[in-house]
Parts: sequence; C-alpha cells; structure tokens
Amino acid sequence: MDNVLRDELKEAVDDVWAETLRHLPLVSGQQDQTREQVEFLAVVRTGDREPERMSFGRGINARSGIMAAGGYLRIDRSAYPDIDMRKGDKIVALERDGEPAFEILSVDDRSHLRLICELGDA
Repeated sequence: MDNVLRDELKEAVDDVWAETLRHLPLVSGQQDQTREQVEFLAVVRTGDREPERMSFGRGINARSGIMAAGGYLRIDRSAYPDIDMRKGDKIVALERDGEPAFEILSVDDRSHLRLICELGDA
C-alpha cells in the first residue's frame, strides 16, 4: 500500500511542477557524441528559497542551500530509466522565458525513485 501512495504522490507532484527540459550531454565543454540529446519532463526548482540540505555524501562541510541562479532537478527514474546525467552536462528549460540553461554541478543517483541533480548557472 505504501508504494501505491508514494507513486500517486510522485505523479501528483510531477503533474503540477514538471516542465519540458532538454538534456545537452557534454564532455570537456563539447558535445558528447556517445550520448543523445533528449527532451523530457522533470521537476526543476530554482531561485531564492529556503535552504535544502543536499550533502551528496560530502559530510558536515557540505554546501547547503541553493544559489539564486541554481537549483535542483528531480527526474522520475521510472519514467526515464536510461537517462544518463553527468557533471558538466547542461539542461535547458524549454518552457521558461528565454529558455535558460543550467549546468549540472553534481548527480545523486542513490535513490531508486528520483535522479537528483544540483544545478548552477550555465
């Protein structure tokens, strides 16, 4: 029963907050020829908000909070099981004014529910 409720909540969050994004895979700042550009739906939270504690295993010296130009990307792993996000890749928010781009600063792949990427200004 818990899994059913969890899945319903995840779907409800995505229905309200998910937006269309384009993944630009990069290697040393150049297009990665081994990975395809992909458009997908996911939740991106950006801007000045209350700090989020996302240590990504860096202990008590971990950076907490987000910058005004950064944020967090949360991808439903069941909807996009093959998506391959890496540090240095870029994400373009296609539904936002000016289609802003964000750089992936780190990737947390430990959750079986969501792939979580810390974003910075690109």
